[in-house]
Amino acid sequence: MTAPQPPVRRVPPIPAGLAVVCALLGALPVAVFSFVVGAFSAASGVWQGVLLGLVPGAVAVLVVAGTVLLLTGRSWRVLVVGSVLTLALVVWALAQGAASGDTGSVVVLVAGPLAAALLASLPSVRAWVDARRAARV
Repeated sequence: MTAPQPPVRRVPPIPAGLAVVCALLGALPVAVFSFVVGAFSAASGVWQGVLLGLVPGAVAVLVVAGTVLLLTGRSWRVLVVGSVLTLALVVWALAQGAASGDTGSVVVLVAGPLAAALLASLPSVRAWVDARRAARV
């Protein structure tokens, strides 16, 4: 006879909460930039700029969905993928010369998604999500 399992905590572990904060801080500037690019491009009739603005916007939506899924204990992978994609967009923009003289914004834009991906993929977070998922079944 097996002993009953203790109930799983509903509150996410601290690294999961920190991952959510870092992911949102990293994705918010990217989302604002994509909105501004899309708005200016639509106003001037340049539809390539609208499409260019949709890609970071879609990544920001993916990060927001990942934060909801992580905080509810459903998935940690969506936040990690969204954060890595945000980091890839930031690195690409930095390689193109964006924010070349502003080291403070570069640190925030790179450190946020990087820390979010690392924190959300920690074993304690993955174990909590797995336990929450198993408790629902």
